[in-house]
Amino acid sequence: MVKMLFAALVAVGSFALAPVPAAHADVCGDVGGRHVSVGGCTDPAARVATASDVEAASQAANGQPPCYTAEGVPYYTPNGDPC
Repeated sequence: MVKMLFAALVAVGSFALAPVPAAHADVCGDVGGRHVSVGGCTDPAARVATASDVEAASQAANGQPPCYTAEGVPYYTPNGDPC
């Protein structure tokens, strides 16, 4: 009985140590025409332009208001570009 309990605890403990896969989003598409066919995937988060930490701190110190994401998270754009 003790061996079965120990085996069950070891099995449950091993599940707790299993790594959780990281989430990511890719946008995939395919466009085909008579002479050209284009397809592939892209990461939309890689194309977001945000200012560096130093530049964002400089803009905040100068009193420039930040832009806001849909979730309400503030961010600054590079070189004071519009939101």
